Amino acid sequence: IHTHIIDEVKNLETSLTLLRMAAEAGTTDIVATPSISANTDAVKWRLIKEKTDNLNVAAKAEEIPVRVYAGAELEMDWNLLNILKTGQEDYCLAGSRYILIKLPQNTITSYAEEFFYEIQVKELIPVVAHPERHYCLVKNPEILHHWMKESGVLVQSNVDSFSYKFGIEVKNFAELLLRNNMVNFLGSDAESIERRSPDTSASMKLLRERFAPEILERISDTNARA
Repeated sequence: IHTHIIDEVKNLETSLTLLRMAAEAGTTDIVATPSISANTDAVKWRLIKEKTDNLNVAAKAEEIPVRVYAGAELEMDWNLLNILKTGQEDYCLAGSRYILIKLPQNTITSYAEEFFYEIQVKELIPVVAHPERHYCLVKNPEILHHWMKESGVLVQSNVDSFSYKFGIEVKNFAELLLRNNMVNFLGSDAESIERRSPDTSASMKLLRERFAPEILERISDTNARA
């Protein structure tokens, strides 16, 4: 539910290569979630849908068995709330009411809970992207627990966080979250062939060695389909 296959890649052929890698790793469905930042002009939802449709057409022509859906990764910035429409699917994951939220790097904004509240007022459900990679939450996990309990926040963790690709501290925190039922979704956060690729097979193998299959099925497939 978290990839940058239409915004961080150089061209359509690279996007198709990433889809092939994902398919080989067993992925059947992918949400394209281009970054929406307050520092740049907000990417129009129409353009995201158009790029997603074009990629699906190309993937079908190449017989790549992966379906791509439109979405976005919205930066937590108060000024971006005005692009969200009440009850609409714009910028949400695959036509749902779930919206992926990226926290500011290395800080927690003073209005974080208000931000989540305003999203829910718009009848949307916030999903925080890879909190295990956020320094403040690693040091203060009770903040994330509070958001989940009091603000209805859900959590998406990166599959590779459970390997050593982001360091031992990230790995340990990711496992702590998963052991405490604080991971709702897994995602690749794929953006290139070499770095953060959609080939999740090695990291999933590590997860299978440490966690029950029913847990992994829920956070890698069942919840995302729901």
